[in-house]
Amino acid sequence: MKKHFPSRLGLALLAVGSLALASCNKRTDASPAPASAAPAGITYSTLRQGTVSAQGGVSSGGGVALVKGSDGNEYVQFKTDFHSDFHTGSLGIYLAKSSDLIKNQRAADPASVVRVGTITQSGAQQLAVAGMSAGFSHLILHCDAAQYNFGAATLQ
Repeated sequence: MKKHFPSRLGLALLAVGSLALASCNKRTDASPAPASAAPAGITYSTLRQGTVSAQGGVSSGGGVALVKGSDGNEYVQFKTDFHSDFHTGSLGIYLAKSSDLIKNQRAADPASVVRVGTITQSGAQQLAVAGMSAGFSHLILHCDAAQYNFGAATLQ
């Protein structure tokens, strides 16, 4: 009877993939604060909104919106039902032109993604958008350490 063992290349790829994802699954003991609370006295109008869909086998979901404040700035707002996996302590938030992996979009056209900021917990919070959101159709939750998307929302 012949025994079958995984190839060395297969084992190497499995190890690299496991290490990359493990870097986004490392637990931290810190109690992170939200990205920010809504500034007092500012009113918001919704430009576009969407619902986060999980990517890469990570449990992510909930509502997000792009809003414009009475201060003239745009913000990404995460609704109270927003959730994702924060075992590394943080996720990068990007506006993008598709739901494809951030690294693939950057390779095709660096201007196809813009980093908005970092979030550290689920729930209602917001991030200011540097510049304008025009031309971007998706919001991406991204594990920067592993270069892997944890979720995406189409903004309509």
